Amino acid sequence: MPESVIALTFVALGTSLPELVTAITSLVKGHSDLSLGNVVGANVFNLVLVSGMSITLAPFTIPQSATLFGINSSLVLDLPVMLAVMLILTVPALVKGKLNRAQGILLLAIYAAFCAVQFAL
Repeated sequence: MPESVIALTFVALGTSLPELVTAITSLVKGHSDLSLGNVVGANVFNLVLVSGMSITLAPFTIPQSATLFGINSSLVLDLPVMLAVMLILTVPALVKGKLNRAQGILLLAIYAAFCAVQFAL
């Protein structure tokens, strides 16, 4: 089993489970702003502090184990998927001022497809 699949499932689930529980609890209680703030805050914290501290303490190169079309798969697949997910989440929220169930279903489908592609690489 590829390391990326393990990371995407177990590590991501383990680190995101508290945010999921907080988001669901706050949505049930009618506090959608708390739910969105918690998810965005946790992601910003992970990207900025955790990634920054990790790279500062132990710099690393981008793994070259998987390639698509002769280019690192992180550049061909991971970054475009990340940007697409960001657009799916933010653009409708900025335009309409709310998120809907279709976006959630689409994001879950993208995650499942991304995990399947990672497993196939």
